[in-house]
Amino acid sequence: MYLPKSWTDDRDRCRAARIPDERTFATKPDLAKAMVLRAIASPLPIAWVTADSAYGQEWRLRHMLEEIGLGYVLAVPKSQQVPHFGRIDHLFSQAPDGAWEKHSCGDGAKGPRI
Repeated sequence: MYLPKSWTDDRDRCRAARIPDERTFATKPDLAKAMVLRAIASPLPIAWVTADSAYGQEWRLRHMLEEIGLGYVLAVPKSQQVPHFGRIDHLFSQAPDGAWEKHSCGDGAKGPRI
């Protein structure tokens, strides 16, 4: 569970909420790394990870997934830098028109998700 630093720095507040004293601040990507490591240590058949750009732009998480050989699909912001190529949106804009196919991933609360 993510707890903001303002909570973890206030030990009285944490004790009132029954948050253990050993619980310290951790970023969301750090929590995600710990969750993935717990999952792969479990008997569950974990084959891949997916996450939004809040996690996809965290290179340490991507590196960890690559090192353990776990497949992943992580969104990245369009401003993400790609080594040797620059921004990812500039790289994608250089692809020929026929390089992309649109697929539906189902209807969402705001309509089709393409």
